[in-house]
Amino acid sequence: MEDLFYNNPDQVKKIVEEFGDAVLPMKKADQPFFSKYRVFNYKEELENAEPFGYAAQNPADFIANFASYFEDAVNWDSTGVLYNVHPNVNVYGQVASFLAGFANPNFAQDISSGKLMLIEKQLIEYFASLARWDVAQAGGIFTFGGKGTNLYGLKIALDKTFPNLREQGLQGKIKVISNDLGHPCHVEVCNWAGIGIENCIRLKTENTTVPVELFRETFEEIVKNGEKLPLIILNGLSTLNHAIDNIKGIAEARDEIVARYKLDYVPHIHIDSVLGWVYLLLARYDFDTNPLNIKPDVLAVMKKKYLLMANVVYADSFGADFHKTGFCGYSSSLFMAKDKRPLLNIERSYHEDSSLEFSKYSPYSYSLELSRSPHGPVSAYATLKTMGIEGFVQILAALTESFRYMKDVFHNQDHTEVLNYDEDSNLLFFVFKPRKDIVFTEGMNPELVEDIKAFNTGFYQFLIHKLEKGEANIFFSCSRSHKYLGQSFGSIKVYSWNANFNVEEAKKVTNHINKLFQEYIQGFEATKDYNIFDFLDVKGAK
Repeated sequence: MEDLFYNNPDQVKKIVEEFGDAVLPMKKADQPFFSKYRVFNYKEELENAEPFGYAAQNPADFIANFASYFEDAVNWDSTGVLYNVHPNVNVYGQVASFLAGFANPNFAQDISSGKLMLIEKQLIEYFASLARWDVAQAGGIFTFGGKGTNLYGLKIALDKTFPNLREQGLQGKIKVISNDLGHPCHVEVCNWAGIGIENCIRLKTENTTVPVELFRETFEEIVKNGEKLPLIILNGLSTLNHAIDNIKGIAEARDEIVARYKLDYVPHIHIDSVLGWVYLLLARYDFDTNPLNIKPDVLAVMKKKYLLMANVVYADSFGADFHKTGFCGYSSSLFMAKDKRPLLNIERSYHEDSSLEFSKYSPYSYSLELSRSPHGPVSAYATLKTMGIEGFVQILAALTESFRYMKDVFHNQDHTEVLNYDEDSNLLFFVFKPRKDIVFTEGMNPELVEDIKAFNTGFYQFLIHKLEKGEANIFFSCSRSHKYLGQSFGSIKVYSWNANFNVEEAKKVTNHINKLFQEYIQGFEATKDYNIFDFLDVKGAK
């Protein structure tokens, strides 16, 4: 039994090596999965799973059994994996998190975590400075994911709007403003908070962003109806097109309406920047001297995104997912607030000042989670320190150039239509044309639209079929909900946030996709529905 608990460093090194020998050889650079892809049935697998026994299992047998569960696990280190915003992980971040676990800290209180919790404080101050907020006044907390950051934003917004909320609960008519390109969790947090999903207003975007005038009209209508608007959620790099809303314009319109109608509250503006936070790092890059010699057109796109994200200075809070665009393992999410007081005061029992000493730092007193893993802060800290601003800038430049290359390739082919060619986004939406003479316009014949959708979802089925046979080295998604010119075409979605992705890898991807397409049109009929599409389809996003 004593061998199951810590004895000395050599013991840990030996166990790690044994696990690594069993698992890591499955992780091949040119393969998108740890194994050949297989659609398994959960009921059958549970029935055949090795049972839990009364006696302890031999460690070697356990490791072998454990390794079998990596079947179908995605190999995010493969540059052929182009599925959603999901990075390969910085190994220093992963190992630092693993070792932090040997202290078994609960990041709810520093007394059980030691100086490790100082890491969280350092990150909060760092991101407050990147946002150009008053570092002494700002605050933040790591939480369970992007949905958690939005939930914190909503909670603080409600507390500010309804000072007696903690005692009396929700009262009156409440609205939350989001938009039609916002993440589905904007609606979901309204459900979790008891506001109701019908009270989450999804404003229609124009050219991928919320029109300030439409926001103004909507807010005024809410006021005239005797309703309250605690929260405004804006996009800080939306999932499907990397758009950043006009934060400054919305903030100014909000303030004008609050003053005009003499409201007794100010709606809280939260930026859902769980993807876009990474562009705040460019505040430390010298665009004028351009020390990394980034190509001018690529540099212009990066600078544009930084300047848009820099307007977070006008917001009240924002979120950052390091497990998305920060090369950390799941999950590592930071909620940041310009004014820390509403955050610390959620339970009316906690206060911090500049004299804070060890044993008195206690997120336990205000956080949603009373049991908090060290993984989020530790992995983010290690990744930011080992990569530096320079590393992130290099990767952002490579991704920007690579996706522009792929858009150009598919745009210039006569058998493909790029659906987001004019967007400065590091993702690609395109469709294959059943006929080369098809011209995409608004109001297309519905039957033709369905033909195109069937043709492309069929191609995706073909890809999964090839993966099952071990004959494909790429993996991406197909979206039945993504719209172009008001229609859904079953678009192919190519998305990478791999630190090793560059133009050379993009060339391999485009060639592989086109090769698969040539095989597909020779004749393929799916024998089963693999039902693997875009995650937003699963969410029922519109």
